[in-house]
Amino acid sequence: MKKSILALCALTLAAGLSACGGGSSDFTISGTVTGLEHPGLILTNNLSDDLPVGPLGKDDKGNVRNVTYQFGKQLSYGDTYNVTIKKQPDHQKCEPGGGTAETAGRLSVINAVFNCVLSSHTIGGTITGLNSDGLILNNGGNQFIANKNTTTNAYPGEFTFGAPVVYGTTYGVTVLAQPKNEICTVSGGVGEMKDDDVKTIVVTCTARPPAAA
Repeated sequence: MKKSILALCALTLAAGLSACGGGSSDFTISGTVTGLEHPGLILTNNLSDDLPVGPLGKDDKGNVRNVTYQFGKQLSYGDTYNVTIKKQPDHQKCEPGGGTAETAGRLSVINAVFNCVLSSHTIGGTITGLNSDGLILNNGGNQFIANKNTTTNAYPGEFTFGAPVVYGTTYGVTVLAQPKNEICTVSGGVGEMKDDDVKTIVVTCTARPPAAA
């Protein structure tokens, strides 16, 4: 009878230790990256364990596949981890989405999430010869109103559209409305967005010819 009671107590104690983390002391850092379309992403844990993570392409519906990753080095119970971005992927920007810093063993599964989007940049350039109000530039429905006092009370001056353009997207700047007393033309206004702001678009305005008698 005493032996049965001792055996039962031993089993109960073992189960209690297992439930409190007394089982396996090895923990793997794993996670998910969403929206990853380009190579180059490098994650690091505690700034000492680096892990390159590459894209998996798109599914049949054109959706970017989520990427799952796993660090090779395991953690012991109670070790802290802090997964950060050592290098951003090409043409994209990634940010942590949750679960990137904790203590091993507090959660049953470590899932450090990062979310990535294509980078975006502004487009703009210079306007010369503008001496009257009313010029409206357009890019894909986004407008820039360029009055003669838009910047430093007189053009020539620089301009920048407020809405950025996503990497790989085509932009095309046109004149939506001419100013009152001039005719403006755009050069260098069409292109595909790369990895830097576009500052080379030139808008040239000249006086309207006199109306025919």
